[in-house]
Amino acid sequence: MDHNEQAGKNFAWLSAAQLGTRILGAAFFIFLSRKLLETGVGEYSFVSSFVPFWFILVDFGGAAYLFREWTHGKKTAAEIKDDFHQLFTLRLLIVLAIGIPFLTVNYFINRQVLGSLVLFYISMYLAMFTNLLDLYFQSQNQYRYLAVRQVIEKTTAVAAGVVLLLIHPSVIMVFVAILISQLASIAYYYLATSPFGIKLVLRKEYAKKLFIKGMPFLFIGIFASLYAKIDVTMLRYMDNFQTVGYYGAAYKFMDFTALFSSLFISAIFPVLSPLWQGGKDSLAFNDFFQKCFRILFSAGLLVALFLIVAAPLLIKIFFPASFGPSVLALRILAIGQTLAFLSAIFSTMLIIEGREKIGLAIIIFGAVFNIVLNFILIPRFSLYGSAWATVIAEMGNLYLLQHFVSWKKPVNLLFKIVSVAGVNTVIFVFLKFTGLTNSLLAGTVILLTNAVILFTVKLLEKQDVALFVNPFLGKVKTLFGPLISNIF
Repeated sequence: MDHNEQAGKNFAWLSAAQLGTRILGAAFFIFLSRKLLETGVGEYSFVSSFVPFWFILVDFGGAAYLFREWTHGKKTAAEIKDDFHQLFTLRLLIVLAIGIPFLTVNYFINRQVLGSLVLFYISMYLAMFTNLLDLYFQSQNQYRYLAVRQVIEKTTAVAAGVVLLLIHPSVIMVFVAILISQLASIAYYYLATSPFGIKLVLRKEYAKKLFIKGMPFLFIGIFASLYAKIDVTMLRYMDNFQTVGYYGAAYKFMDFTALFSSLFISAIFPVLSPLWQGGKDSLAFNDFFQKCFRILFSAGLLVALFLIVAAPLLIKIFFPASFGPSVLALRILAIGQTLAFLSAIFSTMLIIEGREKIGLAIIIFGAVFNIVLNFILIPRFSLYGSAWATVIAEMGNLYLLQHFVSWKKPVNLLFKIVSVAGVNTVIFVFLKFTGLTNSLLAGTVILLTNAVILFTVKLLEKQDVALFVNPFLGKVKTLFGPLISNIF
C-alpha cells in the first residue's frame, strides 16, 4: 500500500467513527442547551475547558515524544511495549499526586461547579489510559480499534446523558454521563483489544530520559492548551457564565468543523513522517506535502465561508432565541478557522523534523499574545473581543510556523491562495457596507462560486477528493451494505 492509499485508509477509519460521534455530540449539546440554557452551557464549557489544564503534566511530554519515535518505525515490538508500561505507570503516579491540589484550589475558587469539576477530573484520569492505546494504534496505522472505541464512548455518553438530564436537568449529570462513557472505553480497550495489558514498570533512568526528551513536548502542550482554551476561562472570570454560554455555543461549531483538519493530520502523520525520514527533499515528500497543504487550505476556506454565511440560521435552528449574541462570535471565529487548518500541518512538520523546540517557542509566543489580546479586548467587547483575539493570534501563529518549517514554498500555489483569500475579503467588506451580510442567497452564491474557483485553479483536484472520500465510502459500504441489501 503506497503512502496516498495508507493516508486515505487512515482517514476513512477516523472519519467513519468521527462523523457519527460528532453528529451525536452536537445533537446532545443542542439538547443540553435547551435543558440548561446559556448559564448551564457556560458552566459546562468552563468545566470542560478548565480541567484539561491540570492534566498537562501527566507524563511530562513523554507520550508525544514516543509517539513520534513509534511512527519512525525504528523501535521493536518489545521496546514499544516497555515504553507503554513506563508511560502508564508515570501517568498513574502523577495524576494521583495532582488530585490533592486540584481539590483544594477548586474548593475555594470554583465551589459553584465543584461536583462537575471532580467528576470530569476522574473521567480525564481514566481517559489517559485509553489515550495511550490510541497513540499506539495510530503509530501502527491500526485505526480500526481507535474508531470502534470512539463510537462506543460517544454513544454511551450521549445515551446516558439524555436519560440523566431528563431525570434531573443539571450540569453535573452531563459529567456523570461522561464518566460512564470512559468506563465503557476502558472495558473495550483493556478487556478486548489491548496488546499490552496492565503492568506497572518504572525505571528511574528511563523515566529521566523521557523527562528530558519530552520536555519540549510538555511545554508545547502547556502553551497549546493556554492558546486554545484560555479565552473561555478568562471570559468566566472577566465576565460571567452567561457570556461563556454564548461563546461556548459559537465555539461548538469550531470544534465540529475542526473535525476534518484533526482527522486529516492524524491520518497523514504516520505517512508523512517516514516520507520525510526517507528524504526531506524527495519528490514523493514534496508532492505529498503540497497536496496536503492545498487540501487543508481549500477545506478551511469552504468551512469558514459556510459558517459566516449560515451563522444566523445555525444559531436560530440549534439554540434557543436567547443565544442571539452567538451569531457574531461565530462569524468572527470562522475567520480564524482557515488559518487554524493551515497551522495544523506546519506545527506537525516541526515535530516530524525534530524541531519541537522551535514549535515550543512559537506556541509560547502565541499563548502569551492571545492572553494579552484577551486582557485588552474582553473588557471592551466581551465575547467578541475574545473571538477577535483568537483570530489575530492565529495570524501570528501561522506566519511563524510556516516561516520556520523547512518547506519549498511553491510561488504559483501561494499566489493562488493569496488571491482567493484577498478577493473573498473584498467581497465580504462590500456585503458589510451594503447591508447584505445576512443575505442567505448572496452568501450561497459566494460559497458555490468559491468551490468552482478552487477546482478551476487546481487548489483542489478531483483526485484529492477521491483519495479521502473513496476509502470512507468503502468503509460505509462494508459496514452498512449487507443491511441495505437485506432491506431491499
